[in-house]
Amino acid sequence: MIIEVYADVLCGWAYVGKRRLEQALRLLDRPATVLWRPFLIDPTAPRWSTSLTSVIEEPGVADELARCGPGSVEENRARIRDAARDEGIEGDFGGRWRASSWGAHRLISAALRHGPEVQDRLVEELFRDHLVRHVDLNALDRLTGLADRYELPRPPGTDSLNAGLLYLEPGFEPSDPVERATREALLTGRAIGVATSPTFVINGRVAVAGAQSAEVLAEAIATAPPAEPMPAEVRRLRLAEALLGARDPHGGRYLLQPLLDEHPDDPNVRSLHARIQAATASLAPAAGTLAELVADRPDDGYLRELYGRTLRRLGDDAGAQREFALADALRG
Repeated sequence: MIIEVYADVLCGWAYVGKRRLEQALRLLDRPATVLWRPFLIDPTAPRWSTSLTSVIEEPGVADELARCGPGSVEENRARIRDAARDEGIEGDFGGRWRASSWGAHRLISAALRHGPEVQDRLVEELFRDHLVRHVDLNALDRLTGLADRYELPRPPGTDSLNAGLLYLEPGFEPSDPVERATREALLTGRAIGVATSPTFVINGRVAVAGAQSAEVLAEAIATAPPAEPMPAEVRRLRLAEALLGARDPHGGRYLLQPLLDEHPDDPNVRSLHARIQAATASLAPAAGTLAELVADRPDDGYLRELYGRTLRRLGDDAGAQREFALADALRG
């Protein structure tokens, strides 16, 4: 039994959900591995943290924070405080900072190398930092202190601002394994339909969205079907394709890249790569890839249709019509 919790440590409902999941597992009295995965409720957070009360009325901020619960920000905060008290979370509950949580997510991803129990302890500490101790989660000195205590890679950041780097901000080495693991986990959540914090994914399937009661979580866990066996390469290909279908071709390309590196001649990988190139307006490279593919697989009507659409976007109407006609002939 694998339970993946997609959550942001900035989100009070996610902390409440953590307590309810723990209660659900006690009710069931059955073993389960709980893994924490990243979700961003505020991906546009500023480079250095600011007081939450001073920015709550800024355009777009309330909309982003609403991803952590329904209703207005103040209504949501009042409900969270009551729910936290009911779950035994003591203290003056509620965030005080608008902060980037990307540095915290990187630490959480890296902590898995020490096992799920260590990761869970780190997650608990980060929740308490933001929601009870009112610590700035993106303070570089705090992130570095946690990294040293848990024997994790030190986070990159901006010393002059005492701030960790933000999501998608330049500064991460492309080969950084912590960055790739964290980004892949975030993109995997998007690909399978995670849209709120927290979301509970049981044996690879989205099961419960939101901080539902312990009884609801226990029922979902007890009735969850076993995980679908699937080769890792096939799963990666499907996730990348799902992101393309969700209009996130750049995310699809990121997940597909390891397959491009390992299996550059695989026709399925190359076909998806061409579709992603076309979706990102890399039309000339896409046309080149598709030309090679239809030469290798001249009887593939789908590829010819895609090649025709790409040629049309490049202004080659004659070539596009040729490919459309061949595609129609192969289908008919």
